[in-house]
Amino acid sequence: MNLRLLPWAVFAAVVAGLAFLSATPVDVAKVPSAASGAETAALDLEVRLKPVDMQEFHDDGDWNRLEAKEAVYSYGRKTVEGTGVSVSLGTGKRLDGSVIRAARAFWDFDGKSIELPEGGRADRNGGWTGELAPARLDLDTRTLRVPGAVSLSGPGFSVVGGNLVWRWQDGKITMDSPVSRITPASLPGKRG
Repeated sequence: MNLRLLPWAVFAAVVAGLAFLSATPVDVAKVPSAASGAETAALDLEVRLKPVDMQEFHDDGDWNRLEAKEAVYSYGRKTVEGTGVSVSLGTGKRLDGSVIRAARAFWDFDGKSIELPEGGRADRNGGWTGELAPARLDLDTRTLRVPGAVSLSGPGFSVVGGNLVWRWQDGKITMDSPVSRITPASLPGKRG
């Protein structure tokens, strides 16, 4: 087993154990009667959680965190679908970094991506914020892609445009048809 998957396997085992020990009809999805065997039942297992705080730590020091008011964890599909979501990305041991907030999010563990079907708001250290149309965050490359409209602002700077590609790790942003506004008095740095 890949060591990166070990925390998820432990998490899945704990969640499955808790679901079976304290299950009510609301907590666990019913397995169709045509299903055969315990394996099929385990693959169809869905666990409803509220609230949710999931963290993923990598050997290189990077980490991801998903917080949600409520979520459905699908054991067989290896996904979490949540509402009232906050997704944090960071490096190192400090639990701070970039944050994306959205009404809904869909985290695919195998695909290593998070979909934001209704868009959301992104905040980056240093005072950068963005309002996003529906978006996709690739966790492998740490890249946020927004094919629709986007508005970004930072210290002394704002821009609107579309088709955003934000490479979180590098701090590089590209977009189509950007319209910018620079406020020199608000820019950080030494003043006279």
